[in-house]
Amino acid sequence: MTIALYNTLTRRVELLEPMTPGVVRMFVCGPTVYDLAHVGHAKTYTQFDFLARYLRARGLEVTYAQNITDIDDKIIRRAAESGRDPGDLAAEFEDAYRQDMAALGNRSVDVYARALDHIDQIVAQVQALVARGHAYQLDDGWYFDLSTFSGYGKLSGRTEVAEEDSVARIDENDAKRNRGDFALWKARKPGEPFWDTPLGPGRPGWHIEDTAITEALFGPQYDLHGGAVDLIFPHHEAEIAQMEAASGKEPLVRHWVHTGLLRVDGAKMSKSSGNFLTVRDALAMADYRTLRYAFLSQHYRSSMELSATALEQARSARRRVENFARKVDHSVDEPGGSGRRRGGHLGGHDRTS
Repeated sequence: MTIALYNTLTRRVELLEPMTPGVVRMFVCGPTVYDLAHVGHAKTYTQFDFLARYLRARGLEVTYAQNITDIDDKIIRRAAESGRDPGDLAAEFEDAYRQDMAALGNRSVDVYARALDHIDQIVAQVQALVARGHAYQLDDGWYFDLSTFSGYGKLSGRTEVAEEDSVARIDENDAKRNRGDFALWKARKPGEPFWDTPLGPGRPGWHIEDTAITEALFGPQYDLHGGAVDLIFPHHEAEIAQMEAASGKEPLVRHWVHTGLLRVDGAKMSKSSGNFLTVRDALAMADYRTLRYAFLSQHYRSSMELSATALEQARSARRRVENFARKVDHSVDEPGGSGRRRGGHLGGHDRTS
């Protein structure tokens, strides 16, 4: 049995070859829980839910993990604006996120790993980077020194941040050695959560939580990493730099898989444009099966347009498929039936580009 996927790292379709035959360790970047999940999240996580299910249906043993960013500038800012405790705010929106994923039928994640449950691992990884000469300290925390890692840019083909990078979260400090150097550990600021550690009192940077979590779960190398295409740079480049520099092993990940972005009513989704849709908004417009059909009928690497017309077309197409399934297999959706085809086989080709 062979399964092939496009690998962002090599820029070609390649066989998925797990480090341990028959066992896939899979990690997908999860949400920063400062607000309700939006339909862009719905697209990405539904498509990775399908991938995990498909791999399992093909006989592979899959461990699928997602991180939960529950400490971050955005969470702290939102909590301050609403007069709330950042931890309480994050817990509320993590619960909402998991409810939304269940409502979409996304149930394949095995581990939701919170950043705050991995502070010790984060500190240990930063200490390893310091010991190997890849990190330096400034007045506002510890930074990764990009000049010490020659492989930076191998995933994206880029080394510089551009204005259109939607989730760059580049840490500004005029004393940085290199423009793209990013924070590993942020020094304590008045009124913000902090942890007393050998690195000094402070909290994690954004990028470091993912590699600390995956190292704790999978070790310094694993099989498949996923996320939306806007995370390739700088976030996933930073992950590669951190873990490969800390461990001395490469590649961090054998297969990088990225999904295309979602546009709503012809434009990039934003609250200022008035086209921002949460998962709950979308579920009020269409049932979860229609949404899943809309997301899964598109090639996962392509951008997707979501509109009332697109949802109506997806609803009609989904009904045609279900009606056909009932004609060829009377166990589908029959009262008291399993609602699944007798063979339970997802079928299809094993090659996905």
